[in-house]
Amino acid sequence: MKLKRNIIFTILLGAGMTAAYLPAMAMVDMENVQSAQQSIDEGKLRELQDFRKKYKLSDPKASNNELKSAQMALKMLMLQRTGDYTVTGADLWGDKVTNQHLRDVAKNVRILSYGALTLGKSGKADLDLYLDFLFTHNFFMRMPKLVYSNYSDVRKIPTDLMSALPVLDDVRKAKVIAAVQKLLEVDIIRKGDKAILNWISSDYIFNVVPYVFNLAIANPDDQQAIQDLQLLSGFLRVCTRYNVGNKDILKPDGTGFHHNAHYNGYMYSYRTWVEYFYRFKGTSLMIDKKSYERLKKAIVTIYMTAVCADGDKDRIYATSMAGRHPFYSTEVPFTQKLFEQLIEIGGEAMGTDLDMDLAAYYNYFFKTNKYSVPAIDANGFYQYNYSSAGVYRQPGWVAVMKAPTAKLWGAEIYNKTNRFGRYQSHGTLEVLYEGGLENSGYPSKTENKAAGWDWNMMPGSTTVHYTDWAEMMPYKNDKDRFDQKARTSDFAGAVSNNEYGLFASAFDQDDNWGSQRFVPTNLTFCKSVLAIDGMLFSIGNGISAKGDYSDKMITATNLFQTITSKKFNRLSVNGKNVGSGNKLTIPSAEALTVINPVSTGYFVPAGHDEITIVYDKQETPSSEGLAAKPATEVAAKAYINHGVKPEKKSYSFVVVPAADENKMKEVADKQTKGELFSIVEMQDSLHIIKYAPKNVLAYSFFTPAKGLNAGEVISSATELLLIEEKQSDGSLVLAISNPNLRPKMLNKKDWREMPTPAFIELKGTWEAEGNVQGVFLKTMENGNTELSCLLRNGLPVHVKLKKM
Repeated sequence: MKLKRNIIFTILLGAGMTAAYLPAMAMVDMENVQSAQQSIDEGKLRELQDFRKKYKLSDPKASNNELKSAQMALKMLMLQRTGDYTVTGADLWGDKVTNQHLRDVAKNVRILSYGALTLGKSGKADLDLYLDFLFTHNFFMRMPKLVYSNYSDVRKIPTDLMSALPVLDDVRKAKVIAAVQKLLEVDIIRKGDKAILNWISSDYIFNVVPYVFNLAIANPDDQQAIQDLQLLSGFLRVCTRYNVGNKDILKPDGTGFHHNAHYNGYMYSYRTWVEYFYRFKGTSLMIDKKSYERLKKAIVTIYMTAVCADGDKDRIYATSMAGRHPFYSTEVPFTQKLFEQLIEIGGEAMGTDLDMDLAAYYNYFFKTNKYSVPAIDANGFYQYNYSSAGVYRQPGWVAVMKAPTAKLWGAEIYNKTNRFGRYQSHGTLEVLYEGGLENSGYPSKTENKAAGWDWNMMPGSTTVHYTDWAEMMPYKNDKDRFDQKARTSDFAGAVSNNEYGLFASAFDQDDNWGSQRFVPTNLTFCKSVLAIDGMLFSIGNGISAKGDYSDKMITATNLFQTITSKKFNRLSVNGKNVGSGNKLTIPSAEALTVINPVSTGYFVPAGHDEITIVYDKQETPSSEGLAAKPATEVAAKAYINHGVKPEKKSYSFVVVPAADENKMKEVADKQTKGELFSIVEMQDSLHIIKYAPKNVLAYSFFTPAKGLNAGEVISSATELLLIEEKQSDGSLVLAISNPNLRPKMLNKKDWREMPTPAFIELKGTWEAEGNVQGVFLKTMENGNTELSCLLRNGLPVHVKLKKM
């Protein structure tokens, strides 16, 4: 063994592989190789052997025509062998090895490997000759790095190169392994924790981890194979740690980042995590409890943002969270089978058979009783402030509220993708029903890429309506990119009081992404939504817009847009059915009760700006841009028309999902009488909403405020969200959160969250029931109580107080 390792080490260096990119096996002190090899833990060696038996590399594949062409091309190179592992020939790549060179070489390796497998000695000689030629000319030392987001190359090139491993001798196998490790920057798994977190990308986990595993078990050196597997397991565990600010991947509230913001669609990296920890189950490489808990929280979170389903199909999440894929690729990118595997992994991490807590979530999310534990009751309100979002779950439906901030984009507009996504989360309030896109009133013909949808009108959003689709695209073309953010405001998100919660946003429109990409509209608004008892009360003010844009472009708060179908086509306005081909105007003096075709009800009290209701055909372009074929859909939609270039407009309305006429009549009657929701305060700096049935006051402090008398809260020294519930016994329940992460720039690109010291004055003298860590109360000179706490990572503080 000692002699063999010395030979491999010498040949690798002779082939141009520098020490920085050699596998660790090549760096071992050769005098100690034999004793080190003998000291390999027998248990770990058995684990390695089991991996090799269970996860064998696939044999190389090619067509006979490909093989003939490759053999002919090899002969034309006129290569000459000058040593056991050296070959001369003309350098084919010039000064720079390109990605295309790399693709061609990898393809040749695959084809010649197939020849080695099928032709015997002659085919093996051709493969060896070609590989030795590559290494003699230092090809792999000159190759470019693979970009992990280039999914085609990062999957195809390593696969082609590694197809040679089953047919190579140990020396050449070690050289190819070292080359592919360099190509994939596998050296990152040998770095410290800080370096890994500073560098990691969800693309790397999804695309590269399977290769790292296969390279490890293919390594002819057992000791190095075991070490690389240990490093891989450690790497995957480190990557579950919460990363700062905008960096990939996991955040303290359970959301997952990619491209500097929460991105459900890219969290298919979770699949790789669970697949490989499941492979490591029952071995020394198993996941630890802390890493498991973080991974579990992330996967539960992505399910929390979506509707329930009895399988993987139609488990959709909100379009406001869809990144660059509106209305398609919005199914949760994690499977039922992997969820079951995660339950097993968790059981092992906690020293039990199964994680029964996660099993209870499984029974809820999949609407089953597969596991012998009652389904968890996950109905309620959830705050995800790293996503600037609130999620309200009720039986059969999920409501999602979201808005951009200056650091967290609300839409990613890409080359020929999501070209009209500017308003994708402009203070949206989406109601999703179980059963998929059609049941939620969204475009369901995925091949049309949402052509036929009016891109001005995401439900709940406040927008300036474009009349020219080209104007709605960055630089008016189908290719230039744009991340839609707020210009200055970092205030958007939610606070949960478990069963119910409050969402709020202060928004100012940004039109720049490196340069100005739209004609500015200078749109601003402040909005709040209190979600409670199966209803959502939405208010907004400070709605203004101005600029050198067309006077045909109104500003509107969009109640809903529903693509109709044979199953969902009934539109009810003030108790009467409205047929297709109609356009109605509801004047300010008239209250409006409407139920859209998928059963979401809306009540708008009198005093509103003029409301337009349309039920008709509409032709619009696909999300791919104007070059793509448009389509026609029949849509029912309603919006509050604030006028052209308005100043300081406002609105209020109640949303009732899964409504019928009786329910809407009850809501309209109670709301008109002031028995449900009321606006205590609505100004640019502060919203206060009261919900009478539960004696709840919800405060959106967009800026500090004092001198309040709506309830027990008198002032807040900082921006935050607060819910105050006065209970029948006189006690006071508070839920507090700051959705503003107060981002601090670390460099030109990266930021981190900064905590918020909060100081809230309460009327009278109060004490906490029980010890609430991090919450401090003191009696002020005026006899009131000051509550102070440190708000971190957008997470909530809950406290129950009683009068002294």
